[in-house]
Amino acid sequence: MKKLKNIFVSLIALPLLFISCDDDVLDQELRHTLSAEDAANTVKGNQALLAGSLIYAREVYRDFELRVTMFKQCGTDIVRNGTNMADEPADGLLAMNTYSGDLSAGSERIQTFWDNYYQGITPANQIINSITSSGSIDELSDDIKNALGQAYTMRAFLYLELVRRFENIPIVEVADLDATGPVFTTQQNTREEVYDLILSDLKTAVPLLKKRSELDNSVLTISSGLANILLAEASLDVGDYQAAANAADAVISDESYVLQPLDNIFGLDGGKSGEENNQEIIFSIGFEPPSTENVQWTSQMFVPLYDRVNGVARTMEQGGRPWSRLSPSEYYWSLFDSDSDDDLLDENDGRLEAWHKLYWVFDQEVDENGNRVLPDGKQLGDRVTLEDVQAQWPDNETNWRYIEPTTIKTWEDDQYGRTTAIAEGWRNIMIFRYSHAYVIGAEAYFKLGNTSKATEYLNVLRERAYGDTSGNFSTITFEDIVEEHARELGHEGHRWQFLKRNNLLIERVRLYNSDASTNIQEKHLLWPLPQGFIDQTGSQQNPGY
Repeated sequence: MKKLKNIFVSLIALPLLFISCDDDVLDQELRHTLSAEDAANTVKGNQALLAGSLIYAREVYRDFELRVTMFKQCGTDIVRNGTNMADEPADGLLAMNTYSGDLSAGSERIQTFWDNYYQGITPANQIINSITSSGSIDELSDDIKNALGQAYTMRAFLYLELVRRFENIPIVEVADLDATGPVFTTQQNTREEVYDLILSDLKTAVPLLKKRSELDNSVLTISSGLANILLAEASLDVGDYQAAANAADAVISDESYVLQPLDNIFGLDGGKSGEENNQEIIFSIGFEPPSTENVQWTSQMFVPLYDRVNGVARTMEQGGRPWSRLSPSEYYWSLFDSDSDDDLLDENDGRLEAWHKLYWVFDQEVDENGNRVLPDGKQLGDRVTLEDVQAQWPDNETNWRYIEPTTIKTWEDDQYGRTTAIAEGWRNIMIFRYSHAYVIGAEAYFKLGNTSKATEYLNVLRERAYGDTSGNFSTITFEDIVEEHARELGHEGHRWQFLKRNNLLIERVRLYNSDASTNIQEKHLLWPLPQGFIDQTGSQQNPGY
């Protein structure tokens, strides 16, 4: 087994979409092939290596064959299979949401996920190793310090994703690579050892990093805000609630971030420098049109098959191309139904209208062949009702779901040239936003026994949602945090770990995820380690697999 001493990063005509540096550094029309040892000694080289790390992290969302773009949204209490989930590979999103037997060590999706994240760790390691071995950090320029902080943060981000899913994983100094992926010369480290590294990396990174407002003010830049939100999350995972509260407070007090109007947060107006760069976003992974190779596959996943309803055309206004892989669960909607009348349209929580599509309307009188498709008695603009789809499919309850409400947090219109014919898109993948700090800050303070502070933090978000104090809590229980976490952060990819660390995952999936309730077991608190890793190292498989 050959130990690779030099890791090469090749970036061909690829903008450094993810990081901030001077204009001359961003001029990536040239081919840059840098040895890691040389690269890590320059700002330009560090940015190229860091871009390589981010490219591997981006593969989860870009690689169509991998088909796990929504893995973080799967397997919780607030989601269920969409009506077309069966079109997904059995060992991918389908297994991840239902906990079927295909969630196994032999899963090609799990193996590729593992490989991508470890390959992403390699350039981050190279930056850290090269800079820290060159002398005192205190004597480095601010730009090199910032690059080092970014590398520590990126490594922590990748390890955190891995340890949460697999637990006992290898810590690699510089991961060996061959043509098929990482080649490991070490076996597993304990969960505690991995978290110790993550926490150490983030604590080291924070004082080295600049704030978003001190950089280029781009959501694609790794800043101290990202390091602090990761530090809060990792600290919650290990039960260090004071450290979590402190890190959440650091984000909340960071002047780089401002809570935005509800309609702006997930909008696309103004493009990459407009709403996609709003001041609520802490960090996003970037995609840039009009590339047909570097696209993401999240925009269509929560869109139900609305265009199969007679009189409803496929348009960008209605949702674009539908795939219906995932759908919010009935429990999720119940969290917004304050009067339990099954009518979401009479609610005062502004997040309902701003972040969801609650109904569809008839907008097509005749089809492309001139045949009338608008049902008798209906007018253009009328809302489609359950009775309408029941009339079209009297005996097929699955098809009644074609007009079920859904989240639009990941939807994409034609801002970047997307059409109704394509599923893929170019909107950025939002990883963390400012309101997240309030939710997990409330979690941390509640665990510390400071219910007053936890209530205060949740009420900041409640006041934005309601427009006044009418929705505020006077005091809270932990169940209020569980519910507000779903209302505020639902379908953004944070629910699974939140439930897991609070010992709620199995209980609540059994209660509220109708597609997984009979399958989930204790072993599903972890994913199986990839068989390729087991075969390489002889490591012990996770229990139950």
